[in-house]
Amino acid sequence: MTNSSISDEFYPEGGLNAASYDLRAELDRKLFDDPIPFYTRIAKSLASGLGVLELGCGTGRISAAIADLGIAVEGLDLSPAMLGQARANYPEITWHSGNMCDFDLDRQFDLVIIPFRGLQEITDAHDQRRALERAFAHLKPGGALALDLMDPDLRYCLPEGDPDFVELPIFPMPDGVGQSDSQLRITALERTNDPLTQRFSEHWRFEEISPDGTVLRCEDAWHHLRWVHRSEMRLMLELSGFVSISEFSDFAGNPPKYASNQVWIAKRAD
Repeated sequence: MTNSSISDEFYPEGGLNAASYDLRAELDRKLFDDPIPFYTRIAKSLASGLGVLELGCGTGRISAAIADLGIAVEGLDLSPAMLGQARANYPEITWHSGNMCDFDLDRQFDLVIIPFRGLQEITDAHDQRRALERAFAHLKPGGALALDLMDPDLRYCLPEGDPDFVELPIFPMPDGVGQSDSQLRITALERTNDPLTQRFSEHWRFEEISPDGTVLRCEDAWHHLRWVHRSEMRLMLELSGFVSISEFSDFAGNPPKYASNQVWIAKRAD
């Protein structure tokens, strides 16, 4: 019998989504531009005594890679489910529960990072600006912010959205979740767009399936994001107080390119 649920939260505690996040992230690293070498390289270059703060740290994979270099790092995330995994996997790192739009850790860092398009998880333009201002406030004079975003391809941002679906390769069930012989099927279903607010929503389905193909558990969730244009992003950084703003199309430092990644490095003045 199928156990089905629909969650208002994209990463609910005890859900298949948060439990399988690291599996999907590892697949993304193999198929697309891998962000981890970029963030570890910039941490090694810029971090000194005050360390690194990762906003939207999720399960903590990038913070852990930075910590492996012997660099002090802390992470902050809003999701209890994701933070629970970070704390379980990397107990030696300091993790903070908080909203990147209004947090205050009462200290400053050499480097603040927002990887994996974390700023786009904020679906209000004003709140995105607030997050940048909080990052700025947590940087020492001369400190830097590094982040990456998806550069929108406007052909896919029209009001009609995208009714097509994409089924990911079958994953093994994460440890401690579901039956030992079951597998995980993840499908990105339809996408809706709101060009006025630059928000889009993706319908995701997570299914535990038995060896004979029976669906044992089904969870549906909507992932809400906001796309940001390059000129808009530069303006938000400038209004938040950042200087020496550098923009790239990938993690190798290539020049900006339409419908590619947006990779930004910006500094707080000395």
